[in-house]
Amino acid sequence: MPSIQRRAADLVFEHLQERIVSGELAPGDRLDPTEIAASLGVSRTPVREAILQLDSAGLVRRLPYRGVVVADVDLGLAEEVAALRIHLETLAARIAVPRLRDEDLAAMRDAHERLESALSGDDAQRDFNGLNRRFHMALYRRAGSSVLLREIEGLADQAERIRMHFDLRHSPAGRHHAAILDACERGDAEAAAAATRDHILTAHRMVTGDGHRLEPGSPLAAVLAASGAPIA
Repeated sequence: MPSIQRRAADLVFEHLQERIVSGELAPGDRLDPTEIAASLGVSRTPVREAILQLDSAGLVRRLPYRGVVVADVDLGLAEEVAALRIHLETLAARIAVPRLRDEDLAAMRDAHERLESALSGDDAQRDFNGLNRRFHMALYRRAGSSVLLREIEGLADQAERIRMHFDLRHSPAGRHHAAILDACERGDAEAAAAATRDHILTAHRMVTGDGHRLEPGSPLAAVLAASGAPIA
């Protein structure tokens, strides 16, 4: 069983993450461990451990003379991750769909239904990543390529860290997963690939905001052009 101190650190992490994704703590705001410990009625030790977790998740940065501050999203990294995910995950979907078995579709359906419930619950931020990965990997594993799967999983790790900055309770992921699942059940590989592309692109636009425009010749612009998707 986890120690009391470990659980306290997890609770502090969840509290600070919620304040970051809600915007209560903005990029550049300083986190003072002493003030946080006093406000939550805990010692400094779980606060320090929670800050290490936030650092690993990319939610805070350590700056000389300022200490720990809330991090902003690296938009260049986010765009590169989105481009590579679209390229590799649509490839995996095209290969995998004709090979899907009933048990694969059942696993995708179960993860989709659980995710729909999780997004409306109090623990959406905590539960989303595991269910989201379970849904997609049930499809991609059927592509039968360990190299492709390894690259996709590495990019999923990066995407999960980026998503930590945002309130996932308003995510349209459930609608996109429904479209992917429907295409898979119909055996339509191209529709599954297109729905996967739109899913990743919508998530990326949540990160960058509606006013962000892609630079011509950027990796994401090139991937979208190759897929026939509109570039905006």
